[in-house]
Amino acid sequence: MRRAAQSMSVMAIVAGLAGCLSVQGYEGEKRARDELARISGDPSVSAGAPLSLVLRKVDELELNVAQTSVDVLPGKHTLLVDCRISETRSVTRHSLEVEVEAGEHYRLMAETEVGLRGCAAVTLRASH
Repeated sequence: MRRAAQSMSVMAIVAGLAGCLSVQGYEGEKRARDELARISGDPSVSAGAPLSLVLRKVDELELNVAQTSVDVLPGKHTLLVDCRISETRSVTRHSLEVEVEAGEHYRLMAETEVGLRGCAAVTLRASH
């Protein structure tokens, strides 16, 4: 019985991770990857990570818990990000004005306070 419960837990976690997906953050038909920029945050469920940056909103598009990345057209965008620190259980919300280029993949990055006590700032960096 215990083994079955563990198996069910593992399957639920795998199913949840499989749900982490990218969403189309622009109107119209799907475009080629090299015409878009991808902005990625961390999954809402941190699985013990000391810090997680959860992308909540891109422009007017609100993301659900399974959506961790957004494909957008190049140009200026407004991001809303939650920075979660596990040890202190603190959550700070950050608004960013960013400009992105086609064909690039961007990741959210945190500047933390001393001792990982809080999130001082959030930035967006291209990951090559």
